[in-house]
Amino acid sequence: MNTLIDELKKGHSSFTKSKNGKTYVNILLWENEEKDQYGNTHSLQLNSVKEKKDTENKVYFGNCKPIQAKQIGEDILEDLPF
Repeated sequence: MNTLIDELKKGHSSFTKSKNGKTYVNILLWENEEKDQYGNTHSLQLNSVKEKKDTENKVYFGNCKPIQAKQIGEDILEDLPF
């Protein structure tokens, strides 16, 4: 399985270098039809530029699952120093 760094070194079109010298990656995130055995509901893939979508390999690199957000109010107020 390839790593993101391997794909960056190969020149995958989803990576771009900005004027400030930082490298950014365009990703594709989609919702799966069903949860997998680990509770993942979404998948991640490198998002090739339009001109290379048919010729570049599809690189899947992650899954996501929802988390429970804390309620705003009591939880935040407890952490404030005043």
